[in-house]
Amino acid sequence: MSRVQPEKHTQLQIIKYLRLRGFAVGKIKTTGAKKGNVFLYDPYQFRGVADLMAFVPRLVFIEVKHGKNKLSTEQMIFQSLCKSALIPYLVVYSLEELIEKIDTFT
Repeated sequence: MSRVQPEKHTQLQIIKYLRLRGFAVGKIKTTGAKKGNVFLYDPYQFRGVADLMAFVPRLVFIEVKHGKNKLSTEQMIFQSLCKSALIPYLVVYSLEELIEKIDTFT
């Protein structure tokens, strides 16, 4: 039985919305692989990287959360790196919230 993943649904809504507006946006692979009952992280993957990367037209990283989910330690480190590099990093819980925040970059 598959697990409902509301964050993935919101990610898809955001991707479709930004593409309709003519922006380049894509999902960043942020997971490893499951082998049997063990989850293996890809040792080459940058842990904590945001879910989405968009050019609106400026580069923006977007982390999508659901409910009461908060950033992990790795995600907070990535957010801090973005801040140091003056790259916008958004944490959003819905398409509506993204729409409100994204207009500051367009």
